[in-house]
Amino acid sequence: MNWDAIGAVGQMLGSLAVFTTLGYLAVQLRQTRAEVKRSISQGRAGSNREMAMYRASNEQISDIFARAHQELGGESALFMVKLKERTGLTPVKAARLFWDQLAFWVDWTLTVSVIDALPAGERTQFEIHIRNSYGSNASPVSRLWYETTKAALNPDVVRYIDNLLAQPA
Repeated sequence: MNWDAIGAVGQMLGSLAVFTTLGYLAVQLRQTRAEVKRSISQGRAGSNREMAMYRASNEQISDIFARAHQELGGESALFMVKLKERTGLTPVKAARLFWDQLAFWVDWTLTVSVIDALPAGERTQFEIHIRNSYGSNASPVSRLWYETTKAALNPDVVRYIDNLLAQPA
């Protein structure tokens, strides 16, 4: 073998190493982008959950908001209307239950987005929580919230939950 042949083999191996490195970097870049998107989504969901829980737990803000909403002629969410009709709750208490349920929903939306990555035990536990919240034997408050609000919720998550509830437990 002469030096030209050895040089050609070296160049070929060098080119292969460059292409392998470029392929590796492309995969790493794609994984990094996916992780950044997931992180942003998780941060946003956490903030939304905190805001919903703040509204649900802060009586003063709930009262001020309900009074202003009513005085300005705002329409209540169907859940709050039905809840007030069936239970006689005040608009403030109905609104607090709305925000409480929304906080759970935000958390569950995030869980559904990564459902395939959950270990089997965690997925089973999550599905039990969903059935206990929205299924036929669920809390009537959570079930009413879901049924009256789902048209405005993330359709992918609603589809996942409806499919889950359609399956036998």
